[in-house]
Amino acid sequence: MSQILEVPMSNWQFSDVRRWCLDRDYRALLSADARHAAVPVAERFDWTGKAIEPGFRRMRVLGRQLFVLSRAALGGNASAQACAPLAANAVLGKCIGPNGQFVSRLDPAGRTVDATCDLYDIAFGLFGLAWWYRYSGDERVRPAALRSVAHLNEVMRSPSGMGFVARTDAPVQHSQNPHMHLFEAALYLCAYLPHPDFAALAEELFALAEQALFDPSSGTIAEEFDGNWRAAASRDGQIWIEPGHQFEWAWLLDQFAALTGKMAPLRLADRLFAFAENHGIDQTTGLVFDAVSPGGDVLAADLRIWPNTERLKAQVVMAERAGRNRQSEAVLHDTLARIRHFYLRSRPLPQGGQLGEGWWIDYLHADGRTLKSDHVPASTLYHIVSAFSEIIRYCDNHEPFTCHTWHETEKSAPSMAGAGSRADRVANA
Repeated sequence: MSQILEVPMSNWQFSDVRRWCLDRDYRALLSADARHAAVPVAERFDWTGKAIEPGFRRMRVLGRQLFVLSRAALGGNASAQACAPLAANAVLGKCIGPNGQFVSRLDPAGRTVDATCDLYDIAFGLFGLAWWYRYSGDERVRPAALRSVAHLNEVMRSPSGMGFVARTDAPVQHSQNPHMHLFEAALYLCAYLPHPDFAALAEELFALAEQALFDPSSGTIAEEFDGNWRAAASRDGQIWIEPGHQFEWAWLLDQFAALTGKMAPLRLADRLFAFAENHGIDQTTGLVFDAVSPGGDVLAADLRIWPNTERLKAQVVMAERAGRNRQSEAVLHDTLARIRHFYLRSRPLPQGGQLGEGWWIDYLHADGRTLKSDHVPASTLYHIVSAFSEIIRYCDNHEPFTCHTWHETEKSAPSMAGAGSRADRVANA
């Protein structure tokens, strides 16, 4: 086994995460004519942060950016507070079809170009609206979200009797990923605008994870499933396990446990987290592989940023449950340092050009140096802000689902080791 690369850690601390979130100008996420544009949110950028026009807008990106802007607005960033209403009005005014469901794709003028009901897009529409409601209290959100969930139940039910089809225009094959994000949306709808329909959806999706998605023999959740929820090959005849999604599920299951007080989700979370840590980490860079087999063999060794931000989130909740000790704090420092070193540092790029300050590299080849992307995807910021928000929440010793300011307060602690309220509750449950 090779030695994991040592990464400089002294020049980016937890306080820098707070500044990275608070000090940025979120207006850069919007098009130049955002106040007059039908769909003001940009899809992608060049390495310096200049918007690139691809000729379309995806619902999933609009939903993600509505989360980013709403969370940053709650965090106290004035530019996000100005931008969030523009994104919300686009989602509520342009992205919902006559059937009450989110459309999949628009053109830059706000005209629907793909009205197909896509579970992944729907999940992020609901997720973005949950966060917008938490910031604004906009009363348009509740009926829109309830109509969307009602349509899901009426039109997109899987013939298997469990879960949903991925798209209304596709043959019945099931994917875990849109269900995972729908679970995320349901959790935040439950937390911020409670309703029995949202609670029923969250409970159903946990049952799906527990009874159909999770493989107890390997401790994993596969990417693809057949019509009867049997794990299916993703490519090259192989069942793909994405370590990043194991981390993401582990974090979501912890959130579900925090919301409901149930212990069963934590047992699944522990298995998924252990598998990803044991089999999903590149021993040279310390970053998370794209995909492995259920037995832990590497199937895709390339390195995206989002599996590493999801690892960071999972490590946060594991550290909370462990009682916030110095060892868990060191683990968080190490993962954060690697995210910054490989993906967030402003620097000349091997293929030419310079990564602008505050922007990100989405994808690296397995060597950890060569870019596998030629632009900055807007959608990646959802993962970064979500992970960094968790770091700030942990630093400030707040509970899950709280939406405190990102500004330092009297509760903000320079060291995170200390109080362990969640650990105490888990131990006493």
